[in-house]
Amino acid sequence: MWNEAPTNGSLPAVLGFIADAVLQRTPFRRAVVSVYEQPLTGPESCSHVVAYAARGLAPDDEAILRRFLEDRGTVAAARFSPCHQLGCSYYIPAGSESGAISPLVRSRRRFIALGGWHQDDVLLTPIEEGGRIIGAIAVDDPRDGARPSPSTLRALGETARMAWVLLGRAERKGHLDPDQSVFRILAEHCMAGFLVTEGESLSYVNGRVVDLFGYSREELLAMRPWWQLIHPDERAAILKPRDGAQRAGVRARGIRKDSSPLWLLVRSYPLEYQQRQAHLVDLFDISEQVHTEKLLREKAMHDPLTGLLNRHYFDETIFTELKRSQRYKRSFTLLLTDLRGFKRVNDQLGHTRGDEVLHSIARLVRQTLRESDWVVRYGGDEFLIVLPETAAPMDAVVQRLTTAIEMWNREHLPEIPIAMDMGWATWNPDHPCTIRELLEVADAEMYANKRRQTLEG
Repeated sequence: MWNEAPTNGSLPAVLGFIADAVLQRTPFRRAVVSVYEQPLTGPESCSHVVAYAARGLAPDDEAILRRFLEDRGTVAAARFSPCHQLGCSYYIPAGSESGAISPLVRSRRRFIALGGWHQDDVLLTPIEEGGRIIGAIAVDDPRDGARPSPSTLRALGETARMAWVLLGRAERKGHLDPDQSVFRILAEHCMAGFLVTEGESLSYVNGRVVDLFGYSREELLAMRPWWQLIHPDERAAILKPRDGAQRAGVRARGIRKDSSPLWLLVRSYPLEYQQRQAHLVDLFDISEQVHTEKLLREKAMHDPLTGLLNRHYFDETIFTELKRSQRYKRSFTLLLTDLRGFKRVNDQLGHTRGDEVLHSIARLVRQTLRESDWVVRYGGDEFLIVLPETAAPMDAVVQRLTTAIEMWNREHLPEIPIAMDMGWATWNPDHPCTIRELLEVADAEMYANKRRQTLEG
C-alpha cells in the first residue's frame, strides 16, 4: 500500500505534522507515528513499518526505530488486543504481556507517581481505514505523570481520525483534497485552525480560522496577501522559518478583523494540493497560555509583600539600562535606602504590623518618584531606586523622600520614629564604572549617613 506513497516529501511532512499535533493536544512528551506496508486486517495478521516520525525521543531510542525499519521488522495485530482496549486506544500497563509490542522503546521516565504512568506502560492508538489498521500513534512520558484520562483518549482518537484522512486519502489520490466530506467534517470540528496557502492566496480555511479571526470564509479566501492575518513583526518568521521552527512552531500575534490581537502557535508543512505545490498551515490559539506566562513573569519579577520590583528583576534588567546609558552617553543614579527604626516596629508591634508598615512605605516611595524610576525591594527593609537620566546633586530627590516619610510617620505611626537612610552613586559616561562598583559606593555612603545620623541623634 505505502510503496506508492508520494516521493515529493509529503509523507514525512504529514507524519511529522501528526506527531506534532499529538504533543500539542495531549499531555505526552514523546510520540511515534508509523504507517504499515499492508493494513492489519485480523488478529493473526502482520505487516512491516515503512515510515515513521518521532518526537521527543533520545538519539539512542530513535536509532532503535531506524534499525527496526531498515531490518523490515514485523508488527503484529496482536498488539491491539481487545483486552487492552480503552476507548479507541489500547493501554498496555507495565507487567502485561508485551511480546506483540515491537520494537519496544523503554521510557526514560524515572519519577513514577503511585497509581500513575509507569515507565513500562504502552499506549497505542490505531490509525484505521474501514476496519483495517494502516498505522499507529504511540505515546509516552505524560507531563502530569498520570494514566490517560478520557479527554486525552478523545484527543488521541480525533488525531488518529485526522491522520487517516491525511495519510489514507492523500496517499491514494496523490494530494490533499479539502472537498472530501470526511476531511471537511474532521477539519471543521478540529480545535486547530487549518489553512491551505498557495503563494499569496488561501485555497482552503476551516471553520476554526473563521472563529479565530472574525472574517467570513469568503473574505478569507479573497484576502491578498493572506499573511496580513499575522502581525508585521512576526510575518518573516512565519514565511521563512528558521531551522527547527517548522517542528517546534513559531509564536506569532494574529490580527482579528476588529484589529484586536491573539497569540498563535503556527506550523507550516509543504504538500501537494490538487497537483500543485502548497502549504498546510496549522494555527493553534495560545492566547490564554501567553497571558498566563505573562502573569507568571510579572509575579516572578515582583516582591509579593510590597508589590515592588524584586532583586531578580534588578539583576536581569540593570545591564540593559547600563547599555542604554553607554549608547546615549547619559547618566543614571542608584539610590540605596533602608528604614531607620523599622526593627522597633517588628519588636514592639509584631511582624504583621511590620509588614503593613513596609507595604505602606513602599507604596509611598513609589508615588513620590517619577514613573520612569524603578523601585526595587532589595532585601528586608532596603529599597534600591534606579533613577534613569539622573545625575548629582540628589538633594531634591532625597528631600522629597525624607519629607514624605516624615509626614507619613507623624500621621500613621507617631509612637515609633521612622526615617529613611540613603546613599547614592551616579554612573557618568565620562567616568564609567561597573554596577558592582556603583552599589558599593551607594552602600558605603548610606552607612556613612546612618552613622552620622546616629551621632547627631
